[in-house]
Amino acid sequence: MKHQVTRELFTYWDGLRGGRTAPERSDIDPAEIHQILGDTFILEYENQNSLRFRLAGTRLCGSFCRELKGQNFLSIWNREDISSIRLLLTAVAEDEAAAVVGFKGKTERNQELDFEAILLPLRHYGQPKSRILGAASPADIPYWVGIWPLTELSVTSMRLIWPDERPSFMRKGAGDTGSNKFDLAPVTAPQIAPHLQETPTFRSEQRIGHLTVIKGGRSD
Repeated sequence: MKHQVTRELFTYWDGLRGGRTAPERSDIDPAEIHQILGDTFILEYENQNSLRFRLAGTRLCGSFCRELKGQNFLSIWNREDISSIRLLLTAVAEDEAAAVVGFKGKTERNQELDFEAILLPLRHYGQPKSRILGAASPADIPYWVGIWPLTELSVTSMRLIWPDERPSFMRKGAGDTGSNKFDLAPVTAPQIAPHLQETPTFRSEQRIGHLTVIKGGRSD
């Protein structure tokens, strides 16, 4: 995780969940993340084709020069990347993984801006697969942000993080019918802290779009 916003939201989410795979939507207190609130958003996961913005921060909406609330999250991505984004979101919502996405935003004038985003699972009234907490922040803020809207996003990198060392479907009881829809080998991630360098990644034998994962093991 390269950006302070990404690290801060992950740390906050990780502290809220305790021993759970994901915290409740009602656990989120905007006052506790007020410094990054303008970059955050919450998605309502209806199905693989519909993930609508329930909330979207002012700085994020400003990059698009429009209100994102109610918009389909998939509609803002390059058509070539939609299947990869859909796959990643399914891992977050159904397998309760965390995900870090690098992407490039582009305007009608071909101005480009690099972003890093994080996607984190939330439960709603105890039910999984219902909400996703996220944040997206730019690498810098050029003069044209808020003047020329971003019209299309393209993925530059994707990484999955298993905060509890292994996917949630591997922690379920023997009678649970949950399965790994991605057929990925178990992967883990170290505790995230600003002083740690990014863990080297490796590619799954089955490459799916831009999808990469973080290799397990702590670096301390």
